[in-house]
Amino acid sequence: MIFHSLKLLWARKNKNILMVLEISFSFVILFLLFSSLYNKFINASHVTGTDTNNVMIVYLEKDYLLDNEKETENLKEIYTTIKSNIKSHSNVLKFSEIDYSHPYSSSWNINNLELDSGINQGYTVQYLTPNAVDLLDLHYIEGGKVTKDQLTHNDKRKSVIVNKQLYDKISKYITPDNEIIDGETRYKIYGIVDYYNHQSDFEDQKDVMVIVDKPTNSCSRLAIKTIDDPRKSEAEIVSLIEKANPRLKISIDYLDSMRDNKNKSEILPLFLMAFVALFLVINIALGLYGVLWYNINKRKGEIGIRRAMGASTQDIFKQIFSEVLLLFIIGIFLGSSIAIQFPILGAFNFSNTEYFMGALLSLGFVLLITIACGYYPSKLATKITPLEALHEL
Repeated sequence: MIFHSLKLLWARKNKNILMVLEISFSFVILFLLFSSLYNKFINASHVTGTDTNNVMIVYLEKDYLLDNEKETENLKEIYTTIKSNIKSHSNVLKFSEIDYSHPYSSSWNINNLELDSGINQGYTVQYLTPNAVDLLDLHYIEGGKVTKDQLTHNDKRKSVIVNKQLYDKISKYITPDNEIIDGETRYKIYGIVDYYNHQSDFEDQKDVMVIVDKPTNSCSRLAIKTIDDPRKSEAEIVSLIEKANPRLKISIDYLDSMRDNKNKSEILPLFLMAFVALFLVINIALGLYGVLWYNINKRKGEIGIRRAMGASTQDIFKQIFSEVLLLFIIGIFLGSSIAIQFPILGAFNFSNTEYFMGALLSLGFVLLITIACGYYPSKLATKITPLEALHEL
């Protein structure tokens, strides 16, 4: 029957090529969509690496301070007062200065390690104080946080925490003292975290190194972890800061809100892409259904003759439906030859597993579309009688 169906398809190749192209196009579109969705799902399923709950970010701008207040010693005195006032609040649990490129901040720094044998390893660098590391509550899988006693206060030796992805890439260059040597600089690794989400929970993991350093006197950005929701204490904390100097310009944000906003901005393009893909697939499905319906109406004479020669309704259904499935197989083969070019060319930063799952989900979805579009026209073909076919001749 398969060979006979192929002969029939080839005899009407000009009409069937449209259905093959529709199936192929659907497969490629859905392959890219499902690969992307699976990639985002895997990224979002692991831990974030940091605790964003009950964390307030305070931005301090000194543009409106008097000239003498901007002097280093006077600024230091102002910031000391701010710290003392904030720590006195009953809802404040932890407090720290924090770098401008903290998680979910839309800012990041890129650096490069020059390892042995001329190997270069790029990484995203994050500068945190010991208090900030403690406040963010990193999830360690080996080692732990850097204490103030472990800090190295010079440019030649740095105390660091790395994520597992970066650690795996540089592990063979790590000395027995758990150090990485980059020229004249030595990085002492005190802790390894499993994940460290920097921009959103849906993005691919970056190679991250957290350099733990002593606090500065700039204090332009502060992180405050509270016992309860910090929004309840916002007015009181702002008032405490203003007591140190009313001319400071204060802005407030919340780490959980920053995280939600980043995640929403990452999800929105996916929703738009899924909507467009769904619209295209629906149109393709309607086109496929219409072409099948048209072909069956044009074949009433052939089907009627087969019925007159003793073919049962089941035989007619099998014949028509097998042709639909053969068109599906040919279309998937053509679509796969296009889709496989994406992982070969490295067009997207997806793993082989993500591409495979995308192909598998796309295959299943297109098969459902083909069955749904082919079942009813095939069923209609079984209702054609020899007498009806005679009127069509």
